[in-house]
Amino acid sequence: MCFSTGHMCEIVDGVNDIRRVARERFRKGAHALKIMTSGGVFSVGDPLTRPQYFPEEIRAASDEARRRGSYVTAHSYSVEGIMMSIENGVTCIEHGNLIDEETVEAMASRGVHLVPTLAAYDAMDRRGAKLGLNEISLAKNKEVLVRGQEACRIALRANVNLGFGTDLMGDLDDDQLRGISLQVEAIGARETIHSLTVANARILGDEKLGNLADGCYGDAVVLDSNPLDTPEALYDVSQHYCVVKDGEVVDRGGSLK
Repeated sequence: MCFSTGHMCEIVDGVNDIRRVARERFRKGAHALKIMTSGGVFSVGDPLTRPQYFPEEIRAASDEARRRGSYVTAHSYSVEGIMMSIENGVTCIEHGNLIDEETVEAMASRGVHLVPTLAAYDAMDRRGAKLGLNEISLAKNKEVLVRGQEACRIALRANVNLGFGTDLMGDLDDDQLRGISLQVEAIGARETIHSLTVANARILGDEKLGNLADGCYGDAVVLDSNPLDTPEALYDVSQHYCVVKDGEVVDRGGSLK
């Protein structure tokens, strides 16, 4: 079993239990809900392609989120899991490595977002064995690793709003910027910048994030060179000048005057 207890995750079965837990999470300050609608890499006993909930259970979570002015995002890899998610109110898919053209067309028609997490599979492929990751999970990781970048390209061709995430934590937390380089490899610097900014703001439901127009928050990372010409500026920390938050410099990483 993977992440089945604690402040992050909880095993929930049945419509009534899902409604109870959803309300409890919002009462405690959650911004949104994440559910697991297919198997995972870390979890040993559930195949990647198997759906995890019945439609009515997914609808219960989506209904509770909508009543709170929020949304549900779903961990899902397989076509079946993704389709069941989006047909029952989920508005964002995380991972989505095993999608196909028909699936992304359905996502696009419903305005469902996709957040790839390319860094996670790359990091586990390189470092998982040393960290004690079991053989079943390593094999699962290989399966999704080879499909992740192509999934990004398939989604973009269908005009799915493509965000950015890493899904890294714990011992792998220091590999975050690798996710940016992998997304650049998959879809180019311009589209990656869009994913990091405007696309993620749309997913979060706050378009004052992700741009520098009048009335927005004034958050920015100032770089040493134009990433459209020098993509590594997005993930090479030596080219980082400073971080601006709410219009104020909060981290001066270079020689910006």
